Amino acid sequence: MTRRPAFWLWAAVCLLGVWIAWRGMEAAVRAFPVGSIAGLVLLAPTAVAGTWLLRRLHPVRSRPAGYALIAVGWGGLAAFGLALPTNAAFQAVIGKTAGPEFNSAWGASIAAPVDEEILKLLGVATLALMAPSAIRGPLDGWGYGALCGLGFQASENFLYVLNTIVLTGATQDVNAALFSFGSRVIGGAWWSHWAMTAIAGAGLGCLLGRVSRTSAAAAAGAFVLATALHAWCNSPVLQGVLLLPVKGAPILLAAIVTYRVSRRRYLSHFRRTTRAETIRGVLVPGEGHVLAYPKWRRKEQWKVPAGEPRRLLARLRATELDLIEDGLGGLEHDPRSADRLRAEVSDLRRLLDASAGHPRAA
Repeated sequence: MTRRPAFWLWAAVCLLGVWIAWRGMEAAVRAFPVGSIAGLVLLAPTAVAGTWLLRRLHPVRSRPAGYALIAVGWGGLAAFGLALPTNAAFQAVIGKTAGPEFNSAWGASIAAPVDEEILKLLGVATLALMAPSAIRGPLDGWGYGALCGLGFQASENFLYVLNTIVLTGATQDVNAALFSFGSRVIGGAWWSHWAMTAIAGAGLGCLLGRVSRTSAAAAAGAFVLATALHAWCNSPVLQGVLLLPVKGAPILLAAIVTYRVSRRRYLSHFRRTTRAETIRGVLVPGEGHVLAYPKWRRKEQWKVPAGEPRRLLARLRATELDLIEDGLGGLEHDPRSADRLRAEVSDLRRLLDASAGHPRAA
């Protein structure tokens, strides 16, 4: 991965984002160290928990930790840092053209959705360039889009902690951090940036998996929907803590529906491919059921001796899953990769049989 230019682009933009964000927040962090520490203590565990959950929100296997951290890092560092001057410049244009009163009321709902959704979605595209096999369809795009949004959300929540400290007169820093945590995380995290970028990411994943007019239209439609939902979230309509669930419900519902549609498409491909590979003789009868459920794969690990047999079994299952997902397409898809994976499955099965660790089919 480090040999690809996209990796160094990711690293450079993340460093640039950190530099921009630190320049913007340094004075407040130094002025309010107690509130800043309190904010970090409150927000860090939620970011870790959110990453853990979104990684595992996959019907067959968890997303690689490295890819997940790349997505979160882009959202929390690159996209967030670049969004600060971009939003300011966009709102300055709105203020000059439509007037300060209009900008005060509607500027955030016009500038932020466009700037931030583009910047967050670029994280999904960058990951696809770094690791073409990472995103092979809308389900992958949904997951990594959600992780990019989560990173952005975590950094923005910290910025709101600092803003709340200033707005409350900087007299009760910890209470301001608690209030910001309650409103931004407990009250609003369910339908925030992760949900919007998950929707846009699903559309981009559809396009990256297989380029066509239909997938291009799906990608454009998903981005427009994510931007519109972001604008709705930032609009001055239905303001107030008590109305947060009413305002956030459409965003959460759209993210859930997008996930369910993407999940159904993935599982449909999974079932078709396992049947075809079983008929071909690559998979033995019953393996498709084991491959489809992480709990069964964990359970069968205990049926073989520890050591080399168990490692061979893990490699066999991972290769079989790679073979099944290979048919989804993706950037730089090699039409010969399926044959190589079938040969690798055959070799691993022979080694596993020789080690007397072959599990019985479920």
